[in-house]
Amino acid sequence: MQRRSAALFLVLTSATMSSPALAIDPGTVQGHLQYGTQRHELRYVQVVKNPNDAKRLWILLTTAEVSPKDAADPGKMLALAAGGKLRGVRLNVDSAAPKADELQLALLLSREESPEGEIVFGASGNKFWERLAAGDKRIGGVLRYARERSPSGSPAWAIDATFSAPVFGK
Repeated sequence: MQRRSAALFLVLTSATMSSPALAIDPGTVQGHLQYGTQRHELRYVQVVKNPNDAKRLWILLTTAEVSPKDAADPGKMLALAAGGKLRGVRLNVDSAAPKADELQLALLLSREESPEGEIVFGASGNKFWERLAAGDKRIGGVLRYARERSPSGSPAWAIDATFSAPVFGK
């Protein structure tokens, strides 16, 4: 009887140790941000709750990896962008029911591109997203948007990105 118990213990232990661990698939992004003549490849995605509105999420698509803590800190993100450490976009979406006809974002740029380090943009009424969907613990989307040069002299800019990312703490 002891041998049988020992054998069963070994089988269960080895099965547990050799089975793949459950993990959340990491975030993925493919795309770019074009600002004037500068093209920035977006390689990293981070999704955090908007610190100013718990019903909304910030989706950061960037050229450099950032921690969730830094992603949730607008001052830190602005400093990284202004200092030339990263470029990208911070999208602000409804966490429960993302809307394809709403676009709220901040372009994260260097001081050379924008003295303030970010340009905030918001619009509604048109379909801006090709796809935007939130699941239980994940959000994904396809955004292709272009803005012409403004009369005040701001350069034209465009974003073309496809992403999928886990949402922690939702």
